[in-house]
Amino acid sequence: MSDLRVLHLSPTWFGDESVRGGGERYPLELAIAMRKRTPTRLVSFGARPGTRRVNGFDIEVHRTWRRLRGRMYDAIGPGFLPALGWANVVHCHQARSGLTALTALICRPLGKRVFVTDHGGGGVNWIRRLRIGRWIDGQLAQSRFAAATLPYVGRRTEVIYAGVDTSKYSPGGDKSPGRVVYVGRLLPHKGIETAIRGLPAGASLDIYGRPYDAAYLDFIRSEASSRQVRIHISASDDEVIAALQSACAFVMPSVYEDYRGRHQALPELVGLAPLEAMACGTAAVVSDVAGMPEIIPPVGGIVVPPSDPDALRRALATLTASVETASSQGKAAREHVMSRFTWSAVADRCLTAYTA
Repeated sequence: MSDLRVLHLSPTWFGDESVRGGGERYPLELAIAMRKRTPTRLVSFGARPGTRRVNGFDIEVHRTWRRLRGRMYDAIGPGFLPALGWANVVHCHQARSGLTALTALICRPLGKRVFVTDHGGGGVNWIRRLRIGRWIDGQLAQSRFAAATLPYVGRRTEVIYAGVDTSKYSPGGDKSPGRVVYVGRLLPHKGIETAIRGLPAGASLDIYGRPYDAAYLDFIRSEASSRQVRIHISASDDEVIAALQSACAFVMPSVYEDYRGRHQALPELVGLAPLEAMACGTAAVVSDVAGMPEIIPPVGGIVVPPSDPDALRRALATLTASVETASSQGKAAREHVMSRFTWSAVADRCLTAYTA
Protein backbone atom coordinates (compact mmCIF):
# COMPACT_ATOMS: atom_id res chain seq x y z
CA MET A 1 0.00 0.00 0.00
CA SER A 2 2.92 2.32 -0.76
CA ASP A 3 0.59 4.78 -2.52
CA LEU A 4 -1.46 5.22 0.67
CA ARG A 5 -0.25 7.98 3.01
CA VAL A 6 -2.18 8.04 6.29
CA LEU A 7 -2.29 10.96 8.70
CA HIS A 8 -3.68 10.45 12.20
CA LEU A 9 -4.83 13.67 13.89
CA SER A 10 -5.50 13.97 17.62
CA PRO A 11 -6.00 17.12 19.73
CA THR A 12 -3.97 15.53 22.57
CA TRP A 13 -1.21 12.94 22.61
CA PHE A 14 -0.01 10.17 24.92
CA GLY A 15 2.51 11.60 27.35
CA ASP A 16 2.94 13.41 30.65
CA GLU A 17 3.04 16.77 28.83
CA SER A 18 -0.42 16.07 27.43
CA VAL A 19 -2.72 13.24 28.60
CA ARG A 20 -1.88 9.63 29.45
CA GLY A 21 -5.31 8.21 28.65
CA GLY A 22 -6.85 5.57 26.43
CA GLY A 23 -8.02 8.19 23.95
CA GLU A 24 -4.38 9.16 23.40
CA ARG A 25 -2.88 5.67 23.56
CA TYR A 26 -5.29 4.43 20.88
CA PRO A 27 -4.11 6.61 17.94
CA LEU A 28 -0.48 6.08 18.97
CA GLU A 29 -0.70 2.28 19.00
CA LEU A 30 -2.77 2.26 15.82
CA ALA A 31 -0.23 4.46 14.03
CA ILE A 32 2.63 2.21 15.19
CA ALA A 33 0.90 -0.86 13.78
CA MET A 34 -0.14 0.91 10.58
CA ARG A 35 3.37 2.22 9.88
CA LYS A 36 4.47 -1.38 9.22
CA ARG A 37 2.09 -1.47 6.24
CA THR A 38 2.05 2.04 4.77
CA PRO A 39 3.56 5.52 5.36
CA THR A 40 1.88 6.84 8.52
CA ARG A 41 2.17 9.99 10.64
CA LEU A 42 0.59 11.11 13.92
CA VAL A 43 0.10 14.85 14.55
CA SER A 44 -1.10 16.55 17.73
CA PHE A 45 -0.80 19.82 19.67
CA GLY A 46 0.92 21.11 22.79
CA ALA A 47 2.47 24.11 24.49
CA ARG A 48 5.95 23.18 23.26
CA PRO A 49 6.21 22.21 19.57
CA GLY A 50 8.58 19.50 18.41
CA THR A 51 8.87 15.75 18.01
CA ARG A 52 8.08 13.40 20.89
CA ARG A 53 9.34 9.85 20.58
CA VAL A 54 6.94 7.55 22.39
CA ASN A 55 7.18 3.76 22.21
CA GLY A 56 9.60 4.11 19.28
CA PHE A 57 7.25 6.33 17.25
CA ASP A 58 7.66 10.03 16.48
CA ILE A 59 4.61 12.11 17.37
CA GLU A 60 4.65 15.49 15.62
CA VAL A 61 3.51 18.08 18.18
CA HIS A 62 2.54 21.54 16.89
CA ARG A 63 1.93 24.61 18.98
CA THR A 64 -1.58 24.95 20.33
CA TRP A 65 -3.06 28.14 18.92
CA ARG A 66 -6.23 27.86 20.94
CA ARG A 67 -8.18 25.48 23.13
CA LEU A 68 -11.73 25.98 21.94
CA ARG A 69 -13.81 27.20 24.87
CA GLY A 70 -10.82 26.40 27.07
CA ARG A 71 -11.24 22.64 26.75
CA MET A 72 -8.10 20.48 26.98
CA TYR A 73 -9.46 17.97 24.47
CA ASP A 74 -10.26 20.63 21.87
CA ALA A 75 -6.80 21.97 20.99
CA ILE A 76 -6.14 23.33 17.54
CA GLY A 77 -3.49 25.24 15.59
CA PRO A 78 -2.37 25.82 11.98
CA GLY A 79 0.74 23.64 12.24
CA PHE A 80 -1.06 20.52 11.02
CA LEU A 81 -1.85 21.94 7.58
CA PRO A 82 1.38 20.83 5.81
CA ALA A 83 0.83 17.28 7.07
CA LEU A 84 -2.71 17.46 5.71
CA GLY A 85 -1.26 18.25 2.30
CA TRP A 86 1.05 15.21 2.53
CA ALA A 87 -1.72 12.71 3.27
CA ASN A 88 -4.32 11.18 0.98
CA VAL A 89 -6.19 9.59 3.90
CA VAL A 90 -6.81 11.49 7.14
CA HIS A 91 -7.96 9.64 10.25
CA CYS A 92 -9.27 12.03 12.92
CA HIS A 93 -9.49 11.06 16.58
CA GLN A 94 -12.22 12.74 18.70
CA ALA A 95 -15.32 13.36 16.63
CA ARG A 96 -16.53 16.21 18.84
CA SER A 97 -13.48 18.42 18.28
CA GLY A 98 -12.93 21.56 16.23
CA LEU A 99 -9.93 19.84 14.65
CA THR A 100 -12.11 17.13 13.13
CA ALA A 101 -14.66 19.63 11.82
CA LEU A 102 -11.95 21.85 10.28
CA THR A 103 -10.30 18.83 8.68
CA ALA A 104 -13.59 17.76 7.10
CA LEU A 105 -14.12 21.28 5.72
CA ILE A 106 -10.62 21.46 4.23
CA CYS A 107 -10.47 17.93 2.84
CA ARG A 108 -13.81 17.93 1.04
CA PRO A 109 -12.78 20.28 -1.83
CA LEU A 110 -9.33 18.65 -1.95
CA GLY A 111 -10.81 15.20 -2.47
CA LYS A 112 -8.99 13.66 0.48
CA ARG A 113 -10.70 10.83 2.32
CA VAL A 114 -11.54 11.49 5.99
CA PHE A 115 -12.33 8.93 8.68
CA VAL A 116 -13.17 9.42 12.35
CA THR A 117 -12.75 7.38 15.51
CA ASP A 118 -14.28 8.90 18.63
CA HIS A 119 -12.78 8.54 22.11
CA GLY A 120 -15.35 10.48 24.10
CA GLY A 121 -13.36 13.72 24.30
CA GLY A 122 -13.45 17.01 22.44
CA GLY A 123 -15.65 20.00 23.09
CA VAL A 124 -18.16 21.83 20.92
CA ASN A 125 -19.64 19.35 18.46
CA TRP A 126 -19.05 21.36 15.28
CA ILE A 127 -19.64 18.31 13.10
CA ARG A 128 -23.23 18.25 14.27
CA ARG A 129 -23.71 22.04 14.40
CA LEU A 130 -22.47 22.49 10.85
CA ARG A 131 -24.30 19.38 9.65
CA ILE A 132 -21.23 18.02 7.89
CA GLY A 133 -21.25 14.48 9.27
CA ARG A 134 -21.83 13.08 5.78
CA TRP A 135 -18.73 14.89 4.55
CA ILE A 136 -16.78 12.23 6.48
CA ASP A 137 -16.19 9.05 4.48
CA GLY A 138 -16.53 6.70 7.43
CA GLN A 139 -16.88 6.40 11.16
CA LEU A 140 -14.53 3.68 12.43
CA ALA A 141 -16.00 3.02 15.85
CA GLN A 142 -14.40 1.37 18.86
CA SER A 143 -17.61 -0.49 19.70
CA ARG A 144 -21.23 -0.82 18.70
CA PHE A 145 -22.04 1.43 21.66
CA ALA A 146 -19.67 4.13 20.38
CA ALA A 147 -21.18 3.95 16.89
CA ALA A 148 -24.69 4.41 18.27
CA THR A 149 -23.72 7.67 19.97
CA LEU A 150 -22.78 9.31 16.63
CA PRO A 151 -25.35 8.15 14.06
CA TYR A 152 -24.87 11.35 12.03
CA VAL A 153 -21.10 10.93 11.52
CA GLY A 154 -19.83 9.22 8.39
CA ARG A 155 -21.42 8.04 5.19
CA ARG A 156 -20.90 4.56 6.56
CA THR A 157 -19.96 3.09 9.95
CA GLU A 158 -17.75 0.12 10.77
CA VAL A 159 -16.78 -1.24 14.17
CA ILE A 160 -13.03 -1.79 14.37
CA TYR A 161 -12.71 -2.18 18.17
CA ALA A 162 -9.32 -1.68 19.85
CA GLY A 163 -6.11 -3.63 20.18
CA VAL A 164 -3.22 -4.63 22.39
CA ASP A 165 0.50 -4.92 21.81
CA THR A 166 0.50 -8.62 22.68
CA SER A 167 4.30 -8.87 22.75
CA LYS A 168 4.49 -6.14 25.41
CA TYR A 169 1.36 -7.22 27.28
CA SER A 170 1.91 -10.95 27.73
CA PRO A 171 1.79 -13.49 30.57
CA GLY A 172 4.77 -13.78 32.88
CA GLY A 173 5.61 -14.93 36.39
CA ASP A 174 3.31 -16.42 39.00
CA LYS A 175 -0.08 -15.25 40.18
CA SER A 176 -0.16 -13.57 43.62
CA PRO A 177 -2.92 -15.19 45.72
CA GLY A 178 -5.93 -12.90 46.12
CA ARG A 179 -4.44 -9.99 44.18
CA VAL A 180 -6.83 -7.69 42.27
CA VAL A 181 -5.52 -4.86 40.08
CA TYR A 182 -7.10 -1.71 38.62
CA VAL A 183 -5.27 0.29 35.91
CA GLY A 184 -6.60 3.57 34.55
CA ARG A 185 -6.92 7.27 35.21
CA LEU A 186 -8.11 8.20 38.69
CA LEU A 187 -11.35 9.96 37.76
CA PRO A 188 -14.87 9.80 39.24
CA HIS A 189 -16.47 8.01 36.29
CA LYS A 190 -14.09 5.07 36.82
CA GLY A 191 -16.06 4.07 39.93
CA ILE A 192 -12.98 2.90 41.79
CA GLU A 193 -14.77 3.16 45.12
CA THR A 194 -16.99 0.27 44.02
CA ALA A 195 -13.91 -1.94 43.64
CA ILE A 196 -12.70 -0.88 47.08
CA ARG A 197 -16.06 -1.58 48.71
CA GLY A 198 -16.51 -4.84 46.79
CA LEU A 199 -13.12 -6.35 47.62
CA PRO A 200 -13.61 -9.94 48.87
CA ALA A 201 -12.33 -10.95 52.30
CA GLY A 202 -8.70 -11.97 52.13
CA ALA A 203 -8.10 -10.24 48.80
CA SER A 204 -6.00 -7.14 48.09
CA LEU A 205 -6.42 -4.33 45.57
CA ASP A 206 -3.66 -2.42 43.81
CA ILE A 207 -4.78 0.77 42.05
CA TYR A 208 -2.49 2.11 39.31
CA GLY A 209 -3.16 5.43 37.63
CA ARG A 210 -2.48 9.12 37.26
CA PRO A 211 -4.69 11.43 39.36
CA TYR A 212 -6.63 14.01 37.33
CA ASP A 213 -9.04 15.03 40.10
CA ALA A 214 -7.54 15.91 43.50
CA ALA A 215 -10.87 15.67 45.33
CA TYR A 216 -11.52 12.21 43.91
CA LEU A 217 -8.04 11.04 44.89
CA ASP A 218 -8.73 12.16 48.46
CA PHE A 219 -12.09 10.37 48.34
CA ILE A 220 -10.70 7.01 47.24
CA ARG A 221 -7.84 7.30 49.73
CA SER A 222 -10.45 7.74 52.44
CA GLU A 223 -12.39 4.73 51.14
CA ALA A 224 -9.18 2.67 51.03
CA SER A 225 -8.12 3.40 54.62
CA SER A 226 -8.21 0.31 56.85
CA ARG A 227 -8.60 -1.94 53.78
CA GLN A 228 -6.07 -4.02 51.86
CA VAL A 229 -5.69 -1.37 49.19
CA ARG A 230 -2.58 0.31 47.77
CA ILE A 231 -2.64 3.31 45.41
CA HIS A 232 0.24 3.82 42.95
CA ILE A 233 0.20 7.17 41.14
CA SER A 234 3.61 7.19 39.43
CA ALA A 235 4.32 3.58 38.45
CA SER A 236 6.28 2.81 35.29
CA ASP A 237 4.83 0.80 32.40
CA ASP A 238 6.98 -2.16 33.44
CA GLU A 239 5.59 -2.04 36.97
CA VAL A 240 2.04 -1.90 35.66
CA ILE A 241 2.59 -4.86 33.33
CA ALA A 242 4.15 -6.90 36.16
CA ALA A 243 1.10 -6.12 38.30
CA LEU A 244 -1.29 -7.22 35.55
CA GLN A 245 0.66 -10.45 35.05
CA SER A 246 0.63 -11.34 38.75
CA ALA A 247 -3.03 -10.45 39.43
CA CYS A 248 -5.74 -13.06 39.87
CA ALA A 249 -8.27 -10.56 38.54
CA PHE A 250 -8.41 -7.18 36.86
CA VAL A 251 -11.26 -4.82 37.68
CA MET A 252 -12.75 -1.88 35.76
CA PRO A 253 -15.89 -0.74 37.66
CA SER A 254 -16.82 2.33 35.57
CA VAL A 255 -20.16 4.04 36.18
CA TYR A 256 -22.72 6.26 34.50
CA GLU A 257 -23.41 8.10 37.78
CA ASP A 258 -20.32 9.05 39.78
CA TYR A 259 -19.97 9.40 43.55
CA ARG A 260 -21.17 13.01 43.37
CA GLY A 261 -24.27 12.07 41.40
CA ARG A 262 -22.99 13.51 38.13
CA HIS A 263 -23.95 11.72 34.92
CA GLN A 264 -21.28 10.50 32.50
CA ALA A 265 -22.74 9.59 29.11
CA LEU A 266 -19.55 8.08 27.65
CA PRO A 267 -17.59 6.43 30.47
CA GLU A 268 -15.88 3.69 28.43
CA LEU A 269 -16.31 3.51 24.66
CA VAL A 270 -14.41 0.22 24.67
CA GLY A 271 -11.77 -0.04 27.44
CA LEU A 272 -8.11 -0.58 26.58
CA ALA A 273 -7.08 -1.57 30.11
CA PRO A 274 -9.29 -4.70 30.27
CA LEU A 275 -7.84 -5.84 26.93
CA GLU A 276 -4.29 -5.26 28.18
CA ALA A 277 -5.03 -7.18 31.38
CA MET A 278 -6.48 -10.12 29.45
CA ALA A 279 -3.46 -10.09 27.12
CA CYS A 280 -1.32 -10.51 30.26
CA GLY A 281 -3.25 -13.66 31.10
CA THR A 282 -5.56 -12.11 33.70
CA ALA A 283 -9.34 -12.40 33.67
CA ALA A 284 -11.22 -9.08 33.64
CA VAL A 285 -14.26 -8.09 35.70
CA VAL A 286 -15.98 -5.02 34.25
CA SER A 287 -19.21 -3.17 34.85
CA ASP A 288 -22.08 -3.34 32.38
CA VAL A 289 -21.32 0.12 31.06
CA ALA A 290 -21.03 1.45 27.51
CA GLY A 291 -18.81 -0.62 25.18
CA MET A 292 -16.95 -2.76 27.73
CA PRO A 293 -19.27 -5.80 27.68
CA GLU A 294 -18.61 -6.16 23.94
CA ILE A 295 -14.97 -7.16 24.51
CA ILE A 296 -15.43 -9.56 27.43
CA PRO A 297 -15.32 -13.32 26.68
CA PRO A 298 -17.69 -15.88 28.20
CA VAL A 299 -14.67 -17.56 29.80
CA GLY A 300 -11.96 -15.29 31.14
CA GLY A 301 -14.20 -12.34 31.95
CA ILE A 302 -17.23 -11.33 33.98
CA VAL A 303 -19.68 -8.44 33.51
CA VAL A 304 -21.44 -7.05 36.60
CA PRO A 305 -23.97 -4.25 37.18
CA PRO A 306 -22.39 -0.82 37.78
CA SER A 307 -22.22 0.64 41.31
CA ASP A 308 -22.98 -2.78 42.86
CA PRO A 309 -20.23 -3.76 45.35
CA ASP A 310 -21.97 -7.02 46.28
CA ALA A 311 -22.15 -8.24 42.68
CA LEU A 312 -18.55 -7.20 42.15
CA ARG A 313 -17.49 -9.02 45.32
CA ARG A 314 -19.09 -12.26 44.13
CA ALA A 315 -17.40 -12.00 40.73
CA LEU A 316 -13.99 -11.27 42.19
CA ALA A 317 -14.35 -14.05 44.74
CA THR A 318 -14.62 -16.65 41.97
CA LEU A 319 -11.26 -15.52 40.56
CA THR A 320 -9.38 -14.86 43.79
CA ALA A 321 -10.44 -18.14 45.42
CA SER A 322 -7.47 -19.99 43.95
CA VAL A 323 -4.42 -19.33 41.81
CA GLU A 324 -5.34 -22.33 39.67
CA THR A 325 -8.75 -20.88 38.80
CA ALA A 326 -7.24 -17.48 38.08
CA SER A 327 -4.58 -18.99 35.81
CA SER A 328 -7.10 -21.08 33.87
CA GLN A 329 -9.45 -18.12 33.37
CA GLY A 330 -6.52 -15.89 32.44
CA LYS A 331 -5.35 -18.31 29.76
CA ALA A 332 -8.80 -18.19 28.14
CA ALA A 333 -8.74 -14.38 28.34
CA ARG A 334 -5.39 -14.24 26.55
CA GLU A 335 -6.65 -16.52 23.77
CA HIS A 336 -9.70 -14.27 23.33
CA VAL A 337 -7.52 -11.19 22.86
CA MET A 338 -5.17 -12.93 20.44
CA SER A 339 -8.10 -13.99 18.27
CA ARG A 340 -9.61 -10.52 17.72
CA PHE A 341 -7.99 -7.63 19.56
CA THR A 342 -4.43 -7.06 18.35
CA TRP A 343 -3.36 -3.69 16.95
CA SER A 344 -2.31 -5.48 13.78
CA ALA A 345 -5.90 -6.66 13.31
CA VAL A 346 -7.28 -3.16 14.00
CA ALA A 347 -4.85 -1.62 11.50
CA ASP A 348 -5.96 -4.14 8.88
CA ARG A 349 -9.62 -3.26 9.49
CA CYS A 350 -8.81 0.43 9.05
CA LEU A 351 -6.81 -0.08 5.87
CA THR A 352 -9.64 -2.16 4.41
CA ALA A 353 -12.08 0.63 5.24
CA TYR A 354 -9.81 3.32 3.75
CA THR A 355 -9.68 1.56 0.40
CA ALA A 356 -13.26 0.24 0.22
